[in-house]
Amino acid sequence: MKRLSSQSGFTLVELSIVLVIIGLIIGGVLTGQQIIQNARITNAINAIQAYQGQIQTYAQNNGALPGDDAGAVARFPSMEVGVNGNGNGKIGTASSFDTAAAEGEATESLHVWAHLRAAGLVKNQVTGGTTAIQPPNPFGGVFGIQNTAFAGALPTGVICMDKVTAGAAQAIDARLDDGAPDAGAIQSTTYTGAVGSSANAAVTTYSDDNTYTMCVRM
Repeated sequence: MKRLSSQSGFTLVELSIVLVIIGLIIGGVLTGQQIIQNARITNAINAIQAYQGQIQTYAQNNGALPGDDAGAVARFPSMEVGVNGNGNGKIGTASSFDTAAAEGEATESLHVWAHLRAAGLVKNQVTGGTTAIQPPNPFGGVFGIQNTAFAGALPTGVICMDKVTAGAAQAIDARLDDGAPDAGAIQSTTYTGAVGSSANAAVTTYSDDNTYTMCVRM
């Protein structure tokens, strides 16, 4: 008679060890994702505060806002993008923070970065052709500056950033303001991919189904 070959399987102890290892791996991945998210949030907050300070410094030193400065070309003759603003005391328009406009007042939202760089206040901005290139934000969008936002709900100059995930938007809003997307000094609207989406009305809640355009009062 042939002897049946014995078949070995996992013991309960071995299965438990495997499950523990799987749990550790999943926990490590989730922890890593949270660390990355927290770093993006911190980087975004630091950048917003830095740009606010740089704009104030430019205004104090030169008597005009960057981008809007009507004397920028004469002031900085070696400026890579030689474009003046109109000097009306406002940067851009109500829907120009992510503009690709080639001319007109809306271009102030682009040339603010060239003026800041010419003044030595930012080091990482580059130019392309005849326009300044907006700085990227940590969420895959851009930082931009414009005059008012969200149908006038923010009536002064604002710093905006787009493509912000819901969790990050909520965290940034809570750290710097009141946590409500339709109130306070920070307001948000659903990112649509359209230029000037910050002209839309602010939303009432942050939803994981969407990404957002956020604007911060300067």
